[in-house]
Formats: sequence, structure tokens, C-alpha cells
Amino acid sequence: MRNWQQDIPTIQAYWIDRVLFDVHHKEGHLQRYNASPDAYLSAIPLSAEIKALIRDNAVGALYLAGANPYLLRAHCLGLHMPDAEFVASLRAVAGEARRG
Repeated sequence: MRNWQQDIPTIQAYWIDRVLFDVHHKEGHLQRYNASPDAYLSAIPLSAEIKALIRDNAVGALYLAGANPYLLRAHCLGLHMPDAEFVASLRAVAGEARRG
């Protein structure tokens, strides 16, 4: 079975989604994340590259890495990312997403 990019479930996709969910649904997590994304992500078993994508809000790259699109959108809304920035990041990887 495949999702939009990868066989599912993958460990990487699970942890990306877990971070996106926890930051916005667990008490105090958003505050900790906003205070220091690197510190918040330090105990998460993801590569430094994927952690940087989360920290830098690299929407398109996170999508390609297997992030659930609904959790990704909710995360960006929770961080007050402008819609134009969100859409531009997805459009930047649109060709890669179709080839996946």
C-alpha cells in the first residue's frame, strides 16, 4: 500500500506526524516548540535533515517526506503561516510529488 509518496506506514512518516500532532494537541507543547524548536525536536528519533524541515516549516519537503497533508496544514495554521507561503512551498515540489 502506498500513500502520496512512500510505502506506509514508515517510521519517518509516523514521527513527522506525531510531532505535527503533539505540538498542537498536547498541553504546553506549542509553547515549548515556539521557545526552541531544536530543543523540542532533540528527543525525537528523526534525522537532523528532517528535524530541520520541521523547524524551517518546509511544507513541500515535509509532504514529500511523508507528512500527512491534513496534519501538515493544521500545523501551518497553528503557526499562523501565511496561506501564500504554504501554497508556494507545495507548488515548488509539485513535479516531484507527481513523479513519486
